[in-house]
Amino acid sequence: MNENVVSFDYKTIKVKREMETMVSDAFAALGWELNNTSMAEGSPFYVNLSFKRDRKINNKIKLLTLEKKLEEVLFNIETLQSKKKNGGVIAGISLGVLGALTFGGGMSMSLVLSSVGYLIGGIALGIIGIGIGAIAYFVSKKVKAKTAGKVDPILESELDKLADICENANALINE
Repeated sequence: MNENVVSFDYKTIKVKREMETMVSDAFAALGWELNNTSMAEGSPFYVNLSFKRDRKINNKIKLLTLEKKLEEVLFNIETLQSKKKNGGVIAGISLGVLGALTFGGGMSMSLVLSSVGYLIGGIALGIIGIGIGAIAYFVSKKVKAKTAGKVDPILESELDKLADICENANALINE
């Protein structure tokens, strides 16, 4: 047998684009070498990261245990970042739809019904609908800020766990 032959383990994972750098750095700490990056099939928001690692790496069993913890922490980070990013979307959309329906009701009232009273009422209802739509933006911003305030400490905790896992893995590789 030739002692210069190196055999590798291979791994390909699909991640969100915004997580690409964090994931590749974290897996590098576990001894994985980024081999290739490609667009994930069917989604512009995901990429495939292909890694390879020497099969005879030091402390492989312990590294596999850390890898499972790492994947869990990365999933938590991704979830928390999504929560933070989409914090006020539901409130904003709900109020926006209510505003659009109110505005549409006012338009219908002023166009379909043939009395001056209905015209004035329809205009007033339309203005109320526009106001509700404008309020939706501010409510969305407020809910997003409130969500971010709750999520940020948890996100920081998960990022600290990620750093600890990477430090432990790096120490195991260099033993």
